[in-house]
Amino acid sequence: MSVSKIIVCFLVGGLISMPLAPNVLAQSYFRNAASRMAQKEYQDVKGIRIGNAASLKVMVSQEGQYDSNIFLTPDTKKHDLISITSPKFLFDLPVGRESRHLFQLMYKADAAAFSNYKSQNYVDQEVLGKANLALPFGSLNVQNDFRDTVDRASTEFTNQVRRNENLSQMMLNIENNKLSYQTGYSHFLRHYHDSALETLNYMEDVFTGTTFYQVFTKTKALIEYDHGLINYSDDTTRDGDYDQIRTGFKMDLSEKTEGIVKMGYQQRDYDSTSREGFEGFVAEAGINANFSEYTNLSFNYVSTAVESISSSNNYYNLHAVSGELTRKLIGNFSLILSSQFQRRQYPEMDPTANVKRRDSVLTEGCALQYMLKNRAKINLGYQFTTDISNIDSNDYKNDLISLRFDFLI
Repeated sequence: MSVSKIIVCFLVGGLISMPLAPNVLAQSYFRNAASRMAQKEYQDVKGIRIGNAASLKVMVSQEGQYDSNIFLTPDTKKHDLISITSPKFLFDLPVGRESRHLFQLMYKADAAAFSNYKSQNYVDQEVLGKANLALPFGSLNVQNDFRDTVDRASTEFTNQVRRNENLSQMMLNIENNKLSYQTGYSHFLRHYHDSALETLNYMEDVFTGTTFYQVFTKTKALIEYDHGLINYSDDTTRDGDYDQIRTGFKMDLSEKTEGIVKMGYQQRDYDSTSREGFEGFVAEAGINANFSEYTNLSFNYVSTAVESISSSNNYYNLHAVSGELTRKLIGNFSLILSSQFQRRQYPEMDPTANVKRRDSVLTEGCALQYMLKNRAKINLGYQFTTDISNIDSNDYKNDLISLRFDFLI
């Protein structure tokens, strides 16, 4: 059984958050995914003022889960009750005249204890540091996101595998009347603790440049070029590079509604002539709309090539679409609905099944949230995930019921 099909799952009430593969995060619209997550997660926390400008927001979550299929197997499912304790904090430090510069530090940990399968207990940690510097001609954004995790999301392992992941990014923005420019660099590193998996350790460097032109008051046309370098520390046959060019639009429709659409072409080649490369259409789109103080809708779409840990495929072709609707109800109640579909297509034959692997994963989620006097939140959630694969051993269904208490400081 493979677990590589696990898809982006929203942080829906008390549901587990499973992000897209970091390769995807290293690209364009998703570069600031961790920062956007932090803004949303802490939006209900008033925080503690430190000095004249700095603030500290603290949240401690206690979650109970019932997981119907903890190993994501097609048959002989194993269920369990899981307790997850999650301390989190966000430190903001504005500096300079009119607080024009901003430094941020975020920390999050998840400590999970299984009732029956105690070998699955884990502690995941994440540290995000970010600096936004205002310049006379634009701005400079620098951030680093480090994770120490055993999360099976974006992997093909049947068991938990300890690994470190680090994403460093720098983006320079230059404003010049109707024309503006972005140039940036990102470095992603994945390192497995198990020496038997050393051949899968790799890093990806992406150099990017984007030109924007103001075509309407709230709409900019753009053209973007990316060059990526892929290097494996112990298996040079998987080394490669890619070039990508996309064009599209960036829209700031209002103070509360923004979106972006990009589409174009990528050519990805590997040093080993025996490995098939990628050549074709790539795209991404995202919108976040606050229709009112009661209703928020977000939508994301991505189509691209992503590095695979499969021994028979260097990459897979990813198509993913997702949406989340948050609606405030009577009193302090809110309803959160989410849906996500992902399709993964592998270009080369699976040596065991003798077919080209195809995975389709659907996740539906809903949660009811209650805000308690601005000091606590209660979330009751349900999530259903199913994988339909042309390799039967990869199929699975999973039900996850959760109850979470967030204590806000």
